[in-house]
Amino acid sequence: MLHPSANLPKTRVENVLTIDIEDWFHILDIGSTPSMEEWSKLESKVIKNTQVILDLLNKHDTKGTFFILGWVAEHFPDLVREIERQGHEIGTHGYSHELVYNLTPNEFRRDVARSLEVLARITSRPILGYRAPGFSIANSSLWALDILVELGLQYDASIFPMSRNHGGLPGFSGEAVWLTTPLGSKILEIPVTPTTLFNKKVYLFGGGYFRLAPYSAIAAGIAQLNNQGKPALVYLHPREFDPHHPKLKMKPSRSFTSYVNLHQTHSKFERMIQDFKFNSIEKIWQISMEGKHQRRVVNNFVDLGPREREFCLVSKT
Repeated sequence: MLHPSANLPKTRVENVLTIDIEDWFHILDIGSTPSMEEWSKLESKVIKNTQVILDLLNKHDTKGTFFILGWVAEHFPDLVREIERQGHEIGTHGYSHELVYNLTPNEFRRDVARSLEVLARITSRPILGYRAPGFSIANSSLWALDILVELGLQYDASIFPMSRNHGGLPGFSGEAVWLTTPLGSKILEIPVTPTTLFNKKVYLFGGGYFRLAPYSAIAAGIAQLNNQGKPALVYLHPREFDPHHPKLKMKPSRSFTSYVNLHQTHSKFERMIQDFKFNSIEKIWQISMEGKHQRRVVNNFVDLGPREREFCLVSKT
């Protein structure tokens, strides 16, 4: 059970640092979200806020995986080049920031392919991984995994193992697993990781959860996993480092989760990367375009329920 006074890990496990590169107006599922046709007319904060993150990572010699929205890459290619120049892994966040389960398979294929085409013109290295907007690969959209394999991607980092606003996949593993897709291909899945508090799984390491939780709980949760030899996965967005960015109109409850404690993100994040070791998905799992994961052995950690097993089987090899 997690306890706020938990000791720091006995071994220096490499945790997973992921940043979803999108702008302040890329919030999902609210009526006030501007259409893509309006995005270029709005004042962008993504370069300034991403630079804050890059400066912190450079200061503490830490690397991560940056899942970059294709639209952002197309409009701010020098930002992508700077992220790559500083030694971080670049993945794709799709192009248009649409929830996967709201797209048809063909629409999803075109969206991810477009993002990969944009990134290929800017980056010098292949794109290995994908993260869905809103972690929106759920039971109804597991077909997307086959399209990721078809497009040459080696891993996915889009599954949230609990019910949430954007779907989620309750009962899924909280650790990396090999998945056999609905059409029989294999892909490495890097899900969001929970920790345990009062014998219940809780999520503390990203977004509103990270901003709401006290740092002592975040640190204890990471330490708990690391002391078991397991990495925590952290996910954040550039807008979360900027308490003064423009705010979209939304219901009070959604506004709370979107904007609570923005002023604390910077200090919590810096303390976390000082206290714990982080790296990119590519480096931790030693992923290459040849599909060889050389360093960390990924076993079958999950027993999906019958309904999920119909769509997505876990391979033992």
